[in-house]
Amino acid sequence: MSVTSPYDDIDWNLTDHHRAQLHLHEPRNRIDSDSDAHEPAHDAVLEETRPSPATVVEKYRNAGYTVLAVTEHEYYVDGTKHKGEPYFDGLEETSWPWTRWGVDPDALGMAALEGAELRGSFGGLEGLHDIVNLGTALGYGHEEPLETVATDVEERGGVTFLPHPGKYVDPADPDDLESYVDLFARTAGLLGLEAFNARDRYPNCRAIWDELLCELGTERPIWAFANDDYHAKRRPAGAERFDRSRTVLVLEDCSPTSVLDALRAGRSYVQYDGDGEAPPIDRIDVDDDRIRIRAPAAESITWIADGASVDRGSETTAGDVDASSIRAEVSAANGAVTCTQPFFLDAAHDCRL
Repeated sequence: MSVTSPYDDIDWNLTDHHRAQLHLHEPRNRIDSDSDAHEPAHDAVLEETRPSPATVVEKYRNAGYTVLAVTEHEYYVDGTKHKGEPYFDGLEETSWPWTRWGVDPDALGMAALEGAELRGSFGGLEGLHDIVNLGTALGYGHEEPLETVATDVEERGGVTFLPHPGKYVDPADPDDLESYVDLFARTAGLLGLEAFNARDRYPNCRAIWDELLCELGTERPIWAFANDDYHAKRRPAGAERFDRSRTVLVLEDCSPTSVLDALRAGRSYVQYDGDGEAPPIDRIDVDDDRIRIRAPAAESITWIADGASVDRGSETTAGDVDASSIRAEVSAANGAVTCTQPFFLDAAHDCRL
């Protein structure tokens, strides 16, 4: 049994772990860049004046983030929502460059990516499906099929992923899943999907991910992303979004090019804090069919294959698993969890579809 690991080329002694937000919006309300709380509070009195997007960049930098993309909706321009309105040229604009807000990412020690939350048509979906563009100036999807939007981004040198897939797809519906399988199989530049969005708004996202991993296997890796989808809007207690979910990139140098390369290769893991703090992963080692995780802050480590728990503990033997892939969930108190990217196995395996 051989194991294909996205972490194989990492020298854990030479890399740093960079907290990233890759699905984030310009603030809709005034926020304090020095505060580590979700803002505005659920009972706050809102002001009519919108703040500069610089405040959300600074807020995340002060919370320890070093990789950021402000991915505004394609229909939101200069503080105005144009959803459902006729197309006009200004809709092509992205939240870029940061210097127009007086922000220098180099001075902040951040890797900044241009991006946008676009929309495209998809299967039998009545409305449009969101897709996040990272690394290019494409600011509007023109209601093209998702495959076309993702391919356009890839040809421009960027990458894409699907945000909150649980909003659109029911993992219990084979037709829904097959549409996703076909989309990913046809679209190389579409890297993966959000396993966590904000305060885990759609818990079925992991079930969708697991089904895709089973169906597509080694030939078509599906990487997980996690993001706050923060808008600086009032949220009820228990639905706060700031600094709840994130992607952590393992990088030797923190540059936009290195970030995109790591995203393509799956050199990352994803975290959801729940009501606690997701445990960091110090290192991951693979020797033949043995996979070991070092995460001192973890309370438990569960190994998942085909959506089910197959082992527990800091290491597992992949040769004992009848599946095309396996991944780990590293858990701490109060619902906090860190998920590895999948490790792919060379075993033949039958899936549901």
